[in-house]
Amino acid sequence: MKGLGGLQRCRLEAADVLLVHTKRSLWGWLIRAGTRCYWNHALLVCRTGDTDEGYRSTLVVDAKSDGTIVIRPVRGYLDNPGKYDIAVKRLQAGLPEAAGLRLRSHICDVAVNEVGVEVGLPLAGSFDRIIRQFTLILRFIRRKMGRAARQPVLSWSARPADVKAFTCGGFVQWCYYQAARRMVAEGSGDGSLFDAVLLGPGARARPTPFELLTTTPAVLTESAGLSWRYVIRDGVIEEVGGLADSPACPANA
Repeated sequence: MKGLGGLQRCRLEAADVLLVHTKRSLWGWLIRAGTRCYWNHALLVCRTGDTDEGYRSTLVVDAKSDGTIVIRPVRGYLDNPGKYDIAVKRLQAGLPEAAGLRLRSHICDVAVNEVGVEVGLPLAGSFDRIIRQFTLILRFIRRKMGRAARQPVLSWSARPADVKAFTCGGFVQWCYYQAARRMVAEGSGDGSLFDAVLLGPGARARPTPFELLTTTPAVLTESAGLSWRYVIRDGVIEEVGGLADSPACPANA
């Protein structure tokens, strides 16, 4: 890995996946402990802005723990090394340049179309967050015990925010898969495109919407379909160069 001079040299692209390690967070620690992964949150780059400015004008779609989906500047994460470590992974679809650009554009469109407006009192948001967190924890425990509840039957027109068990990683996977469906429907891709956008090791060839929406950040971490680009820990950025395996990180630090 090669050290870089500063965060301004971090070049992000549309549809990049940002993995987040949230420091001093009980919920983040629970996710990491349960999934045995260093990363507990995932973001999707939707606008890169002026690349000459590095990441300063970059926007990400953030599927939050209270179930809301918002757009926010990525600098809120990258400028706060005391709270967040970040890794950047990039889709390796093996497509011609024009098709790859179109796929990334569709991924961003799908993500942005799911963005809502944050409304309501902070107390109500906190209550929704607690309910969702307990729902996710219960589903995780039941799965580990071999007593997973029957999957809800969801249509492809379902909105992620309406699904109590959807995860941030699931939102990213949902956007990738829905973008592939768009390209196949418009005739600019074939069925092989689904294999390129299914990020989980051993993912079923034709997953259900619920399976997509419950993908965890750990699955994105392990995905060979996403190459490693940067890892930023304690404000120090390292270029990874597409290594297949995650850079060395303690499991649940």
